[in-house]
Amino acid sequence: MGILIDISKFSGLKNKAQISVLLFFVLFSFLPSKSFEALAGVSVGRWARFEASVKNTKNYRNPYGDVTLNVTYESPDGSRIKFWGFYDGGQRWKIRFMPEEIGTWKYNAVFSDGSDGISGTFECVRSDIPGMISMDEANPMWFGYKGGKHVLIRSFHVGDRFFAENWPSAKRKVFLDWVQTQGYNMLSVASHYLNRDAEGRGRGWRTPELSARGGLNAMEYQKLEAIMNDLAARRIMVYPFAGFFGQSSDFPTNHLQQEQYIKYTLARLGPYWNILLNVAGPEPTIKPDEFQNAMSAADINRLGRRIKELDVFGHLISIHNPSGDDPFKNEDWLSFVTLQGWKDTNFSRINKGLLKNHHDFKPLYAQEVFWPGNKYHNIHSNVDIRKKAFVIMMSAAAINYADMDGNSSSGFSGSMDLSEKRQVNHDIVRKVWDFFETIPFYRMSPNQQIVDNGFCLAEPGKQYLVYLPDGGVVNVAVKAGPYKVIWIDAQNTSDRRYAGMMDDRKELSAPGGGDDWLLYLTAEDMSDASRVGPLRRIAARAASRQVGSSKPQ
Repeated sequence: MGILIDISKFSGLKNKAQISVLLFFVLFSFLPSKSFEALAGVSVGRWARFEASVKNTKNYRNPYGDVTLNVTYESPDGSRIKFWGFYDGGQRWKIRFMPEEIGTWKYNAVFSDGSDGISGTFECVRSDIPGMISMDEANPMWFGYKGGKHVLIRSFHVGDRFFAENWPSAKRKVFLDWVQTQGYNMLSVASHYLNRDAEGRGRGWRTPELSARGGLNAMEYQKLEAIMNDLAARRIMVYPFAGFFGQSSDFPTNHLQQEQYIKYTLARLGPYWNILLNVAGPEPTIKPDEFQNAMSAADINRLGRRIKELDVFGHLISIHNPSGDDPFKNEDWLSFVTLQGWKDTNFSRINKGLLKNHHDFKPLYAQEVFWPGNKYHNIHSNVDIRKKAFVIMMSAAAINYADMDGNSSSGFSGSMDLSEKRQVNHDIVRKVWDFFETIPFYRMSPNQQIVDNGFCLAEPGKQYLVYLPDGGVVNVAVKAGPYKVIWIDAQNTSDRRYAGMMDDRKELSAPGGGDDWLLYLTAEDMSDASRVGPLRRIAARAASRQVGSSKPQ
């Protein structure tokens, strides 16, 4: 239908601005209701959470299962995503969604029994959220953000009390403030989603029980979400150590109840950008009696596959394994590897074990590999901590660090009391992470076959990074050069020494003195300065003078 307006009728107006304003209001009155709805819709940041409430006055015996609130979302490009809402207590249901495409989204929510739903629009706008945690889109061996941004995971393991309502919120705030100051961006949390009801673990801590014999409970999820909202605002990601079906917890074993629990949890937590998913843990396959004899390998595969099918957002999902190789590494539902083991300082064995379990297209989370102070981890000195951190990073694995004094619920990791932390150790690991942030590590992959000493990451023909735990001489089989040669003192990575140019795999000797060293080779034609970071600038300055050594920190 066209709209014809005779402008001569407005000849009494004095200027074009007045005419324009009047025409706007005349035209606006002809807009269809759906256009008005779009103009009046709410704005939601990309990767943030859109949420709307729906009132339903019907009485249901079990509102969690007697009716479903089905939702269809239509993206700006016209594609449709079918999801579902959730019961939130009283007469209130909610729908929740995480948009990834900028523009106007439409939604239509209807109850399965014909009760009135809602429909409308919202506008997805740019935000400062980096993206949903996922695999790196350029090199999926590393974690990254959906949408293309890169991330270096800096994870810390914490005990069962973290989400507990009887752990004072003031203490949680003090701890999280320190976490941010220290540069951690991920927490591995023990009793999450369920309480690990065992002495010295979750028993006594009133953590949210997302599913128990009494069934689903919206109030328990609300308690969890209040803290999850704070973590998201702080840009902290979360790995659930126990997962959907946790050790010593009261999870449902009936398959229909498991499905309901998974769907309800995804409806509430799926729209969070900062979560990883875990089927079960820790160690379900070797402790069947602690998992109600209901978490066999077949159960894990069945549940992992179903969680992946139901998760419309495509979160990464894994399983916590006992020490050693990951038997689920190649399963189609598993999208990142979670490892336990290699708990000593035999660096060659650690590297071989991690690489054996690393999938070319899945990130690797060294979840229970690097826990100093744990009674099962043979890591004692500051030197051990630094060298093991470098070796894990050189294996293209994400470190989950811990600060313990006994089992996994002990020490600072267990209490999160700042008076118990070993600050020096945290600072050592942080400096290793800080170094990797200065180079485009995410473009490189492990490449042990091209070196005869140490550990190697490479982007063949562009850049090579070699870590020598004991210094010495190394030959690197590079593609045709030339390459700039820079030696970096691993004890103090601000000490970087330009050593000229090289064309082939000639013997390269680490500088005298020091202990462990890094060798960084960059191709002459690496034209994008952001890919080399400060190292190119250091090389340029150092070409005319040798950079003096600094005292190690």
